[in-house]
Amino acid sequence: MERRNQIILSSIILIIILGFSINHTTRWTTPSLESTDEGVREKAFFALCNMQYIFSSEGHVFPGACLPFGMVKVGLDTDFSGEFQAGYTVTGVITGISRTFTWEAKYGVISQLPIVVSLSEIDLSDIKSPRSFERFTPGYSIFGLKRYNITVELTATRRAALHRYTYPENANNNSHVIIDISHFLHQVCPWCIGKFHDGTIYSVNNTQVKGMGRYSGGWNQGGPYKVYFCSQFDTPAIFYSTWWNFIITNTSFDVGADGHPFGAILTFDTNSTRVIRSRVGISFISATQACQNAESEIPYFDFMQIKSEAIKAWERELEKIVVEGGDNETKTIFYSSLYRTMLMPSDRTGENPKWESFDKNGKIIPHYDDFYTLWDTFRVTNPLYTLFQPKRQVDIVRSLIDIYKNEGYMPDGRSGMENGITQGGSNADMVLAETFIKNIDRNSEIDWSLAYQALLEDAEVDPWSRGLYEGRLYLNWYKKLGYIPIQVLTRMGYFLSQCSRTLEYAANDYTISLVAKGMNKEMDYVKYRNRSRNWENLWYPKEFQGFTGFILPRYSDGKFYTEWNVMDTYGGQNPFYEGTSWEYSFYVPHDIKKLIELSGGPIKFEERLDKTFNNDDPYRLYLNEYFNIGNEPSFLTPCLYHYIGKQWKSVKLIRDIMKTMFGSNRFGIPGNDDSGAMGAWYVFHAIGIFPNAGQDVYFINSPHFKNVTIKLSDSSDSILTILAYNLSPTNIYVQLARLNGKFWEKTWFRHSDIGNGGKLELWMGENVSETWGVGKYLIYPPSLSDEVVETGLPFVSSIEPDLVVDEVLGKK
Repeated sequence: MERRNQIILSSIILIIILGFSINHTTRWTTPSLESTDEGVREKAFFALCNMQYIFSSEGHVFPGACLPFGMVKVGLDTDFSGEFQAGYTVTGVITGISRTFTWEAKYGVISQLPIVVSLSEIDLSDIKSPRSFERFTPGYSIFGLKRYNITVELTATRRAALHRYTYPENANNNSHVIIDISHFLHQVCPWCIGKFHDGTIYSVNNTQVKGMGRYSGGWNQGGPYKVYFCSQFDTPAIFYSTWWNFIITNTSFDVGADGHPFGAILTFDTNSTRVIRSRVGISFISATQACQNAESEIPYFDFMQIKSEAIKAWERELEKIVVEGGDNETKTIFYSSLYRTMLMPSDRTGENPKWESFDKNGKIIPHYDDFYTLWDTFRVTNPLYTLFQPKRQVDIVRSLIDIYKNEGYMPDGRSGMENGITQGGSNADMVLAETFIKNIDRNSEIDWSLAYQALLEDAEVDPWSRGLYEGRLYLNWYKKLGYIPIQVLTRMGYFLSQCSRTLEYAANDYTISLVAKGMNKEMDYVKYRNRSRNWENLWYPKEFQGFTGFILPRYSDGKFYTEWNVMDTYGGQNPFYEGTSWEYSFYVPHDIKKLIELSGGPIKFEERLDKTFNNDDPYRLYLNEYFNIGNEPSFLTPCLYHYIGKQWKSVKLIRDIMKTMFGSNRFGIPGNDDSGAMGAWYVFHAIGIFPNAGQDVYFINSPHFKNVTIKLSDSSDSILTILAYNLSPTNIYVQLARLNGKFWEKTWFRHSDIGNGGKLELWMGENVSETWGVGKYLIYPPSLSDEVVETGLPFVSSIEPDLVVDEVLGKK
């Protein structure tokens, strides 16, 4: 009671002080945002997406036309050197046009490219062309084939693409379309080598080609998968044939390739019409369904109509978050970033060749593919979906659970209908748990009983030889010792990220405990809450640069590998995935309070954070061994000042990162965008809040816009409004906050505070507030250590160094 009275008294004093000291004219009333030109609500969200800059070499972003989460992604392929996982480079020569793209160095199969050359002089082994120009907008792309003087335009529906080719004058009977079934993205990263196995052309005539190709490889190193296609033309060809091994075969059906290059050719008379249109459906079921997809979604060859519908589809999604105020470049980066969050995963509902599932009402369960990967997206992209794409998030969760039901585990990475490499924890757990905790399944579509089984499968069942592809790799070590020991590195001979996996497994366990608590499973709640402390088993009081305590590798006998350099960067033999010990020693998202204690207390923790962001390498600012915004493990770190009452330091730092590391040029993405993860990081910070993933907590930082409105549901008028009064390039610090009409002293809030709609009002000032977000009685964001832990850790203090691996794993 005494503490509550002190808080009330401090609130009253705070309001009085702020009312007289910051802005006498405002008096913390609500200013009109419509009084300036910036207050005019922008409607051209589509125009604010600068598609040209987002296809940088670092971002690996798909550069073509598609719908939000569409199965078909149609775009140009280029040749390249180096690592360009989306198959596109700024200066590369165009090698084809295909309809299956991701970030993950896969697909890019079945090319269809228009050319102009005499039929007798065609060299099918060399049809690539430089580009004369290119322009990309959401749902539409246009570019020129310089070698042939052809203009190509592309647009898309969910399962089909519409091409429009404008041939040059006087092309006569030399206008062709080359379909290459053996086309695929080749080696776009060292371990992502793709392969074409074989295929078939079922039929070819003067207006249609149907066929199939079988491929494998890509980032997830999955097995063979089939892609069926159906290419239809609005103008009859005057000649058509198949080709094999670059030689025209003059046959028209059932040509198997057996690994050799092969495809089809169609020749058109463009004297009467220079424009040829082609609708191309794809399917993972059959060529017949590919034709049905094309004909049902593109009933006519009306390019402008399909293009207009694609633009409207993007407008509907982009306008779910409306921002006002702020400069044009920030808006451009914002909407371009928001756009990227909706390219993957791919909605393949009705296109799963392995099984088809139905819910209790007889409706098909959504099916999604191309998760690249949940290790990246669970931190920011999926939390963003819970705000402005809640139905999509629910459908994705239903798909993850359905994959578990039919294959035994939920994926972390997945494409080509197969689970891919697991980079760390079982992070589908984070996605499911956050969906459950935030209670966004308003229509009760998720089978939470089955979902809980999927969570326990991840937490309890070792996937053995499949551990690099699903589940938790070497889970039995983790359960037995409370960590994954370094021995598995030396005995198995390849990287296993023992330390970072241990940290992520602990975070996974914590989110499972929250679900268990919500489902009244008290024993499980206690069990997984305690297991979430396993990260402490790798904490060692090593001193480095004046700081004590880091996550270090550990042997199975309990001894630490104390010689490990906490600044070693990641690589094939590193126990930390895409990061260093310094970086990962901040990754305890569920128990920062305990982390601060082990780090020497708030003052020392603050000094360590300051060192992280103010190191001695100005030429690698924010891309170094202390902090790397180009990789996901560092995403949360800038917000950790909230836990020591220094929210203003997070504000200053985040704004500097956004200013220096993001931009509206081709190098405006600091790392692999990873299914929109980089984009979602920017979006959250631009609207002034940031999530602690797998939980229901948002940090309050500093908006870049005076007014943000977020539509929280497609089926209701639930709106979250974020207002930043007196915001300017210099007025970036929060002086006072009000949430849903109540003055708000905390620098964070829960999803339940805004889940049905809400209003966050922030009064901004030039100087750091001496009264808001600081003080003895400030309530910090929640941590596990806020509660009493009832049982000890599953830690084994002494194990023989020569313990047989199979014994620990439970084999005999």
